[in-house]
Amino acid sequence: MIDSQWLVSLGHEITGLLAQPTTWFVACIVFISGITRGFSGFGGALIFIPLTAAVLGPRKAVAVFYLFDLFSATPYGFTYLPKSRWREVAPMAIAAIVMLPVGTWVLKTTDPLVLRWIMAGLVSIMLIVLMTGWRYRGRPTPLASTVVGLGAGLTGGATGVSGPLVIAYWLSSTAEATVVRANIMVFYAFASFSTDVVFFFNGLFTFDVLIYALIAWPLYSIGLALGARVFKGTSDSQYRIAAYVLIAMSVVFSLPLLDRFIR
Repeated sequence: MIDSQWLVSLGHEITGLLAQPTTWFVACIVFISGITRGFSGFGGALIFIPLTAAVLGPRKAVAVFYLFDLFSATPYGFTYLPKSRWREVAPMAIAAIVMLPVGTWVLKTTDPLVLRWIMAGLVSIMLIVLMTGWRYRGRPTPLASTVVGLGAGLTGGATGVSGPLVIAYWLSSTAEATVVRANIMVFYAFASFSTDVVFFFNGLFTFDVLIYALIAWPLYSIGLALGARVFKGTSDSQYRIAAYVLIAMSVVFSLPLLDRFIR
C-alpha cells in the first residue's frame, strides 16, 4: 500500500509549486511542446528543454521532460510501428541506445552552458544545409542511420535534444511526410524509453522531478492530441516548412544569451 504520509507530502509539494509563477511558465511551455510533438512527431524536447532549463536548470529540465514523456508521447509513438520503415529505424535506434550512457555521463559532468552553445552551433549548420535545398538521393542506408543514431544518442543523453540530427537526416530524404513522421515517432519511442531507464539508474529522477512531471503530464497529453489532429490536414510542403521553423526555434531558444529574459 502507498504510505498516506507520502501522499500528504506529495499534495503539499504540488500545492506549493502551483503557487509559484515558475510553475505556470513551465506549464505553458509543456502545452506548447505537446502540440508541437503531436503535429510533427518531434519538437517537444526542442521547445521544452531549452526554455525550462533557464528556470529549472538543464539537468532537472531534461529529467522532467523524459519522465512525463514516458507516460504520454512514448506509448503513442509505438502505435506508428506499422507505418514506419523498420529497416531504417532499427539501426538508428540501436546505435542511439548504445550511446545514451555516454551522453548521460556528459550531462552529469559537463558545464551545461558549454553543451548548449555546441548544440546551437550544430543545429544552425544543419538548418542551413536543409534550407539550401540539399536532398539525400535514395533511401537512407543502415550505415548512415547508425552514424546518425550514435550522434543522437550522445546529444540526447547529454542535452535531452537528439532531434536535430534525426530530423535533418530524414527530412533530407524524398520520403512522404507520413513516412518521415512515423519513422521519427517510432525512433523517439524507443530512444525515450531507453533514456528513462538510463536516467533512473543514474539517479536523475528526484522527488522534485516527479512533482513537475505529475503536473506536466496531463497538459502534454492534451497538447499531443491537438497537434495530431492538426497534422491530418497538412500537406508535405507545409509539414517541411513547419519542421524548419521548429528547428530554427530550437536554435534561438537554446541560446544562453536569452536566459536573462526568461529567469
